[in-house]
Amino acid sequence: MDLIGFCIALGVCLLLKSLGHLPNVTTRVVDYNERIPFLRQLNTTSQTDIFIGMHGAGLTHLLFLPDWAAIFEIYNCGDPGCYSDLARLRGVKYFTWPEEKIHLIRSDEEGKHPQSGEKHLKFANYHVDPIEFREQVKSMVDHVRAHPKFINSRRAQRRKQAEMEAEKQKKEL
Repeated sequence: MDLIGFCIALGVCLLLKSLGHLPNVTTRVVDYNERIPFLRQLNTTSQTDIFIGMHGAGLTHLLFLPDWAAIFEIYNCGDPGCYSDLARLRGVKYFTWPEEKIHLIRSDEEGKHPQSGEKHLKFANYHVDPIEFREQVKSMVDHVRAHPKFINSRRAQRRKQAEMEAEKQKKEL
């Protein structure tokens, strides 16, 4: 299972470490910036089962996720409907930090809009509780692994691998 974190938060290493013991889960941190060609971004996203990020335009990549995928908007920065609506329209499962545990997300300073200088949640750097983060990701992993399209995709991959192996053995004879 592939999991991508996009612009996760401060303490990325700590969050990745918290996921280290999830069985059969591969994690990658990807920074989709102007140096990464858009087609490469699409290719990476289309092979991702779980896409994780803070509120921001990068989450629009959810449009290119597989049908079984899930998106985790760690913190919606006061804009709760934006990416949940987009995920619903795309047909992928949307997760966000539980409201009752919002105290486990903190910022060191107030965010300020880069042009106006006004206070704004979307421009702060956040620290996320790694234990709760792991619990949220585990729920997402369970969701993806139980999705019928994910199961069928993995079966098809195994069949194709077996066919390729059988073909290879035939050639060796």
